[in-house]
Amino acid sequence: MDEVTRFRREDIGGELLPILTSGLYRDKLDTLREYIQNAIDAKSEHIELVIDPDVVSVSDDGTGMTAAEARNAMRLGISEKNPLDNVGFRGIGVYSAFNLCDRLEIYTRAAEESTGHVIRFNFRRMREALLEEAERSKQRLPPSLYLEKLLGETVAVEPDTSAAVAGHGTRAILSGLLEDVYERLTNWDQVTDYLENVVPLPFRRDFKYKRQIEDKFRAEDYGVVPLTLQIGSRREELFRPYRDDMFAHGGKHPPSFFDVAYDGHKCGFAWTCISDARRVLRDRNLRGILIKKKGFSISNRTFLEPYFGRTVFSRRITGELIVQHEELIPNAARSDFEHNAARQAFFQRALPRFISRVSDWANTIQQGDKAREVLAEKSERLGVISRDLPSIQRDRERLLRVNIELAQIEQELGSHVKILRQIEKEHVAKTQALLKECQRTVRQILVEKRQTRRKLEERVARSVQREAFGPTEAEKERLADLPKTLVELLDSYDLLEHPELRKAIRLLDEDVLQVHLDEELYRQALAQIRDSLEES
Repeated sequence: MDEVTRFRREDIGGELLPILTSGLYRDKLDTLREYIQNAIDAKSEHIELVIDPDVVSVSDDGTGMTAAEARNAMRLGISEKNPLDNVGFRGIGVYSAFNLCDRLEIYTRAAEESTGHVIRFNFRRMREALLEEAERSKQRLPPSLYLEKLLGETVAVEPDTSAAVAGHGTRAILSGLLEDVYERLTNWDQVTDYLENVVPLPFRRDFKYKRQIEDKFRAEDYGVVPLTLQIGSRREELFRPYRDDMFAHGGKHPPSFFDVAYDGHKCGFAWTCISDARRVLRDRNLRGILIKKKGFSISNRTFLEPYFGRTVFSRRITGELIVQHEELIPNAARSDFEHNAARQAFFQRALPRFISRVSDWANTIQQGDKAREVLAEKSERLGVISRDLPSIQRDRERLLRVNIELAQIEQELGSHVKILRQIEKEHVAKTQALLKECQRTVRQILVEKRQTRRKLEERVARSVQREAFGPTEAEKERLADLPKTLVELLDSYDLLEHPELRKAIRLLDEDVLQVHLDEELYRQALAQIRDSLEES
């Protein structure tokens, strides 16, 4: 019988390290996330990230590491973190800087110890050794570099004689940034955009819904962590990216909160806000609901878009779904959850129910906004008609057109009157009264005998002008926000992303529709197109 050959430590090649790190951390900024994540897991109350200019440091005031914990932290693929309590747990994240810098030094000190420790990683020497091994392979020489040997020669932990950490906490210092990394890490906008969406930051102080949402966070025992970023001489505290100006009118609808569950099993909770105009949110980076676990983002805001029956609904909403289910564990790339029974139940049962409730909530608000828009438009138009009646009462053809338009106004108002009586009771009543007065007056003019014309003219002037009124200030604001051109209308549905399509639609709009339709017919055409888009 042949002798059994067992797997040996020499059978794990050094190339495993770059394969792991490049595969799991494709974005250079993911490394920042990993070290900030470690700070969160260490119960930090404040984190500081400094990039200046060839060095990156991530400092926190967390629990720090004891000598034994520092020794364990340098292990690869082995972690004592509980995945149910911490976001990072695979023992790989500390090596995420392999493709970013030449050296990594992690200074740490636990509160109960008088001295700290430093873990040193010589990534440059690792890469040089791997290149040397690659040359041996080209020359068809037998392999000589295995993973244990590579790490044994380049990773070490020792006492920190410099006392780099006062009190307790951890400071990770990346030095010797590689050339292709430097530009990305020193771009303020790119770094802040990334961190604002993946780190559990507080809300901006001037965000109008900050208190309501953070009260919900406290009720759910869900924490946020302040983070200060410095790149060069610029230094600022970072916040979640939500602002009042992402809404057309500064935010007219307060946030709504939803439990996310299936069969009585709670998976988490969500907060959502919706556009206060029937259009996609102004900031495309905030369109959609972002899934978060322990504060860190899972994939991006387009992840849940396919679950909505209509894509445009997802793009009118912003918010976060905070996952609390212990067995919903992020995969290493934070692009999804690990495949298990909990994930299957979450995607097949909890998410569809949640999306259905969000859609119903959004649809109710959008119906109210639609009704207000119709009321504002018709109120404004009736004001114009009522003011024009005295001057057009001898123009029978024009009066006939006005009579038809009044019937259309009556029909459009009627389709929204049930909602309007709940949200704009007084104004819809006044608008309906003006409509009836205009209709009665037009009909009387059309049938009145010539000999009573003068008396009728006096009554028309008195009655119609007495009833006339315009839109409220809120309605004027809503009217000003309505699309004035076909291009603006399609933009409000995010339908003109392709430049050539935009150019073609603009030519059609400006050279054909606006030329051959009068102002009122053009406005009516836009309204019809918009209604069709809402129903499709």
